[in-house]
Order: sequence, then structure tokens, then C-alpha cells
Amino acid sequence: MRYKVVGPPGTGKTRRLLNEVHKYVQDGTPHDKIGYFAFTRKAAGEARDRFLAKNLDLTKKDIKYFQTLHSLAFNNLGLKEENVMQEGNYQAIGETCGIQIKYASYETNNFNGIFSSNSEYLSLINLARVRQITAEQQFNRNEHLSWISKTKLIGIEKEINNYKNAHNLIDFTDMIQQFLDKGTTPKFKVIFVDEAQDLSLIQWAMIKKIEDDTNCDVWIAGDDDQAIFGWAGADVDSFINWDSKEILLDKSERVPQLIQRKALDVISRIYLNRLPKDYLPKNELGVIEERFNINGIDMTTGDWLILARTNSLLKAIPAYLKRKGFFFQTHQGNSMGKTLYEDILNWKKMQKGESIPEVYHQRILENIICDEVDEVIDFKADWYEAFNKVPLSKRNYMRAMLDNGENVLRDPRIKVSTIHGAKGGEAHNVILYLNQTANTIKGAKKSQEKQDEEFRVWYVGITRTIENLFLIKSKNKQKEFKL
Repeated sequence: MRYKVVGPPGTGKTRRLLNEVHKYVQDGTPHDKIGYFAFTRKAAGEARDRFLAKNLDLTKKDIKYFQTLHSLAFNNLGLKEENVMQEGNYQAIGETCGIQIKYASYETNNFNGIFSSNSEYLSLINLARVRQITAEQQFNRNEHLSWISKTKLIGIEKEINNYKNAHNLIDFTDMIQQFLDKGTTPKFKVIFVDEAQDLSLIQWAMIKKIEDDTNCDVWIAGDDDQAIFGWAGADVDSFINWDSKEILLDKSERVPQLIQRKALDVISRIYLNRLPKDYLPKNELGVIEERFNINGIDMTTGDWLILARTNSLLKAIPAYLKRKGFFFQTHQGNSMGKTLYEDILNWKKMQKGESIPEVYHQRILENIICDEVDEVIDFKADWYEAFNKVPLSKRNYMRAMLDNGENVLRDPRIKVSTIHGAKGGEAHNVILYLNQTANTIKGAKKSQEKQDEEFRVWYVGITRTIENLFLIKSKNKQKEFKL
């Protein structure tokens, strides 16, 4: 049997899948006959932990197939990390081809198949492969920037293949292809696939192989309105058109009324294929405010998401947050590490005459305070004055955070992210910049498909909101998304 759970934002798609997992277990399905696949290792791990929290007699070893499709292929084929292409390998190829290549995945070594690069050529080649077409065929689809050379694109594709063959290496897409060609499917009785709207064509082929090889039940969950990874090869039409019994989750526990109204206005602009769906917002009104800048928004308490269409549009935000003395997180990590905060706490303990572990004592004495071994240390001094080796800007920032009551030992309550990076997240307070880059605008004009994906991106951004949504309008109205 096939089942498709369609869940608008905050309606509990993962919870519904995990409830179904539990039912299969209760009906006697062995744990190793259940596959649960999420889009990232992080999401798969969180789903596994949620299931184990309600099944305390089980361990991680009991439910070994809570993973990504790439991890399944990787393990099934007996691969090791040294078999997989890394950034250095792509850089070597770039040097040969005369282009600069910086490769990254959304989650390092996550085997999630999301591919990002500063090279348009490399991104196009990867996009072609997950779509199971050639680079030339991808070029002919005319989704690329105008300066891309067809001859160069085909040449780089050939060089990548030659390099992988010469060094006996594979990439994420090769993992899936090799599984399709020679992988042995575990004898599943049922598989679950979360965030299925983000699957590429080659990943859909993997789902079909598992289904055909085992005759298992297949549950997929997702929301076509949140399909925002088309640039990475995600094929939302496969999700929409997947023949199955459809289950609609119709009550959001996250999105308040005003926020939902704004979001539905955006998503209603989709012209091409879309699943019709009605769902109830939570029983709260919510707040929407329009501003021209972030100044004046009180961010001293609560959890926050600061979102924009691209990272380039967020460049000024970290400096602003530091001036305000806020602890925050970007795609590069936390704005301050734990070390200095720990040293301050231990310094205050020493001032009170309390003992501290020797490792911290030495770190303070040798690495932070003393320029000379025989220097007399004034333990009565404030940490700000005593820690003279710490750059002044860092000390000032830490002092401002302490004045604000920020706890650097916890996860930051403020997260700065692209809309894509925030997918699956939520916060009581969301600041959404409406700016668009010229490239984003050009891309959206290429096709109705690209325009529809753009509506989905902004729909995702809006629906991260639990309570308060702040819309930051652009001074350049031509580069502002119209909400």
C-alpha cells in the first residue's frame, strides 16, 4: 500500500509518521524491517530520538534504518568516507579546468545530497545528474546564467568523470546510482519518507527500487507548498503526482491567523501544479508589522529568526547584533565560543577563593592574563581588565552580552539564516527581509516553474512564525518581494 501524508506548516507531519511507525511495531513488524528516511542526518536523528523517547525499551541499534537515503546507499555498498569526493578534490579539478571551485553541503559529511558550490558550472553538472540527464541536456533547458559556455560545461563534466575514475572516488549522486545498479535492498516491510517534496528524480528512483524489490508499504510525507530545493534537483511534481492514498493534516499548531492569511495569499499565486489544501491556523491572531529597517525592534528577550532570501542580503546583520550585545548564530556558527565565558566564570570563582580544575587554572594564567611568568596577578581585578590578551573588541562584545543576560553556554536564541536554511525551523519572532538580488529576479523570470518556486520560498519564510512577524521592506521597490 502507498500512503501520502500532506502536511501544511506546523501540522505535525513527522509526528504522524512516527505514530504510524509505532502502529507497525505494535502489529508485530520487526524493528529491522522498518525504514525511516529523512532529508538530512540531523532530521533522521531527531525523528529516531523522538521515537525512542516513547519506546524506552529500545535502543539506537534496534532501529538502525532511521537515516537518509544516501546513508542507506553508503552503508549498503560498504563505502568509507575516503571513497567520497571532498572539497580538496573539487578544488583540484577546478585548477585543471581554470575555475575556482568551493564545494559545500548544507551539513558537512551528511550524505544528504544537497549540493552547493560557488561554481555555476559545477552546480549545473550536479543538477543534471540528480535529474538523470547529461550536462548538455541540462544546458538546453536554459535555466543557467547567460555567460555559461556549453563547451566549457561539457568539458568540466568530462574532467570530473576522468578524475573520479582515476582516483577511484564517487560523489553523493554516484552513491544512489550505484545502489540502483547493484545495491541489495534490505527486506523492509514498510518504509517512511519525510519531506518527500525535496526528493530528486534519482532519489524517487531509489524509493521505487526499494518498493519493487520488497513489496513493502510506503508512507511519504511532505508539503508541495514548501518545495524550495528545485535548484538542487528536487522534483515536486513527483510528490504531487505520486499515486497513493492521501491523508491531509488540517490543523496547524504553529501558524496564527494573520500569518496564515498572508502566507496563503502568497502561495495562491502558484500557477502550475499544486495540491489544493485547506487547513486551520492555531487559535491565535498573531502580529504582522512592516518596517524599513531592523532598528527599534526589541530583541532583548525571546527566540528569533532573522531571514533573508540569500546570505548576501544578511551581511550587515551580525555587526548590528554584536553592537547590541546579542548572542546569535549564523551559517558559520555561533557568534562567540564558550571558552571566554567559561574563563570568566572560573575567574569569578577564583576571586571568591573557590577551587577550579587545574586545566582551567592554567588556561587563565598562561593563555589569557600573563605576558611574563613571574608577573604578579591581581585576582581582585575585574575580568575585563585582567584578560589583557583578549582582543578589546571581543571583550567589549562579551561584556555587552553579559549585561544583556545572554548565556553563551546555551544555544543562541537568535538565529540568522537564509529562508532555505531555516526550513523546518520556527520561532516566536521572525524578521523577514523582503529584498531580492538581481540574480534571484532574473532566475524567476526565466520560467513559470521558477516563479512558482519563488512563491514557495517566501511561503516557507512567512510560516516559520509562531507569534510575531516583522517584514523589512526594501528601499529599492524593484528588488522587493511583494507581499
